[in-house]
Amino acid sequence: MAQAACSDTSSTPEPTAVASANEPGNSAAGLRPTGVPAPAPRSSTEHTASKVLSKHDRTLSDGAQVCDVDFVYAGREPEDVFWEEPCASVTARMVSRSALDALGRWGRLDQYQRRFVADMPGGQVLYVEGNFSASIYPVDETGTSIEVAVAD
Repeated sequence: MAQAACSDTSSTPEPTAVASANEPGNSAAGLRPTGVPAPAPRSSTEHTASKVLSKHDRTLSDGAQVCDVDFVYAGREPEDVFWEEPCASVTARMVSRSALDALGRWGRLDQYQRRFVADMPGGQVLYVEGNFSASIYPVDETGTSIEVAVAD
């Protein structure tokens, strides 16, 4: 027990309780040191493979119809992108480097973009193609999916 401080030297200090990290119920015992982040939550185990989850049409406020593409990369949470054409005109699928090469799209990527594709889980990247253009959506060094045009 620690002694409480007092300003009057003639009185006897009263004992006060001091918390101990070893006492049950002390929430401080479970804290991490300052500046150390907690581990990131793991993705749901249902997302063990990269895949296109769905695509559906949506009408914007100006009346234009777009295609929403919902997808997930292995080990990550689901994401979505929209393409400025109706879904009937849109192809969305996961492709590998060899598929991009077969489509004639690999040559449109610079060395930096090729590294992003190579680093994708399972070597698969989202490929979206419409009547007028095509793009892939690799994850960059910040962990963000980015659009990379591969056809105009």
